[in-house]
Amino acid sequence: MADDDDLIRRGDLRDLVGVEELRELLGRTSRRGEKVARSYAEEVANSKGFPDPVVAHPTAARPRVRLWLRREVEAWLDRNRGAG
Repeated sequence: MADDDDLIRRGDLRDLVGVEELRELLGRTSRRGEKVARSYAEEVANSKGFPDPVVAHPTAARPRVRLWLRREVEAWLDRNRGAG
């Protein structure tokens, strides 16, 4: 049986974001307010300190799909806005 830390609550499912949503969230911080490039969003998602995905499929080492909790991503963006 999985540890409680490995479980996603049903309510959290509505608040999962993938790379496309991350592109939009990152774009909101840009001057033009447009989605950023997918490659930039991937770079941000791979950066040190970015929240771990709650879903990495098929494996964490080589994910095709990664999903993060929106609240964790938004908190990270708030802390790191303008950095880099």
